[in-house]
Amino acid sequence: MSEQQLHLGLDSGFNHAPVVVSELRDEIAAAWSLPLGQRVEVSFRGQRSAVTGTLELLRAPDYPWDPRQPLQLGIAGLVFSNREIASWTRL
Repeated sequence: MSEQQLHLGLDSGFNHAPVVVSELRDEIAAAWSLPLGQRVEVSFRGQRSAVTGTLELLRAPDYPWDPRQPLQLGIAGLVFSNREIASWTRL
């Protein structure tokens, strides 16, 4: 790579890794009453079937916390909102 070129790492692929540090995640988990960072089975409203895995927060909500604000969550690559959850069980 020459001195004038800048490597941005855009060829590394897309990753749905959590972007929220654990302390912040735990605070948000308490405010929304969700088991973020824990292994769970989640059932969804409507026709979707249940999914099992670690419940991750994909994007931090606005501060100050408002538990009525929807959260972007994910399990094993499936992205969904907390409003789509019918029920969850810790495993």
